[in-house]
Amino acid sequence: MQYIDYLTKQPSDKDAIIINGDRYTYGKLYVLVQDARAHLPQVAEKHLYPIRETGILKQLVLFLACAGTNQVPVIVPADSKLEVTDPLFDTPVPERAVMAVMTSGTTGIPKILFRSFESWADFFPVQNKAFGVDGDSILYTQGSMAFTGNLNMLFSFMAEGAVIAGTMKVLPRTWMKEIISLHATHIYMIPSKLYPLSRMNGSSDSVKYILTGSQLMTERILTGLKKRFPKSDTVMYYGASELNYVSCIRGSKILEMPDSVGKPFPGVNVTIKDGEIFVESPYRVEDIPLPFTCHDLGYFDKDKWLHFTGRREDVYNIKGNHVSRQRVISHILMTEGIDEAELLAVPSENGLRLIAFVAGDDVPDTRTMIRKLHEKLEIWEIPHRFIRVKSIPKRSTGKTDKDALLKILEESKE
Repeated sequence: MQYIDYLTKQPSDKDAIIINGDRYTYGKLYVLVQDARAHLPQVAEKHLYPIRETGILKQLVLFLACAGTNQVPVIVPADSKLEVTDPLFDTPVPERAVMAVMTSGTTGIPKILFRSFESWADFFPVQNKAFGVDGDSILYTQGSMAFTGNLNMLFSFMAEGAVIAGTMKVLPRTWMKEIISLHATHIYMIPSKLYPLSRMNGSSDSVKYILTGSQLMTERILTGLKKRFPKSDTVMYYGASELNYVSCIRGSKILEMPDSVGKPFPGVNVTIKDGEIFVESPYRVEDIPLPFTCHDLGYFDKDKWLHFTGRREDVYNIKGNHVSRQRVISHILMTEGIDEAELLAVPSENGLRLIAFVAGDDVPDTRTMIRKLHEKLEIWEIPHRFIRVKSIPKRSTGKTDKDALLKILEESKE
């Protein structure tokens, strides 16, 4: 079976995808895919097929058109500087692979991860049950399918014959308007996008689930979402491109245990070795060792809730003391008036210095922030500088654009 088979399982006149108000039924989408397949280059052996389109519909159509051919699709992020002739796209394709995703992780160096059909599809029944997805669901999401989370969520909804509505527009007012008019039942966005959505005028009782990745969530965002979508339940997951979903936490537990990422999904085995999280999962990418670690740090509490305390590389040595980026950011976000925060450790003559970037409508002055943080953090954990920004810059994948932050830091010295 292939992802394209999801199209033929549904009535041809049923809505499949809605992009900026334009509706495409499962039947119409299938016709577009067949037409695109007729124009694919023919290759004798499996080879990566880079998709550089930026529109959601074109990305999806080309991706599905590769099904059953030797072309193995990978959607390239819009901000990638790689050309289709780059040697990376000549990476040998494993026998079972039917797709690939492009990720840079935390290293900034692009890499290709290959997946079999089963590595996602066999998990769809589990994740759809956890996320309340069925044939009557309507998903609303924003952004490119180059973001693994968006692509996975799209196919998981298609597996149920649901409707997917998406936009590339970065306009929260438009998001809210479309969520209301489409009677969306699910919203999938990362917290940095949910924040502006939570502040828009309007509300919808149709939204039952708000699905989001394991970025730090604030009480202000959750409160705003509950006000706009009073019948919704927020579900925050923890996972990795290499592993798929690992665990999830929902509702009030998100704030009660701010560093917890919930309990593992069925079929996913999590262990802690030397403080690192190791995962064994049949839903992984091809050719990785098991158990696998992304070098995330964490622990299980007495009630078997998994807690994520940051990545190994995000634990800094500040004057001989270990400082967790995750811990510092979480406490900065607890400060009233701050809605977004990021932390960099930059070299100086006296060793590493912590620089905090903060955004919000009513960010307190530096003295107040330091006083508040002194109540929870050790003195060496408190940032050396606080730089106010309009918002934390993000890449097309939703991850923090650290190069942009370094540029802001450099400009602030001038």
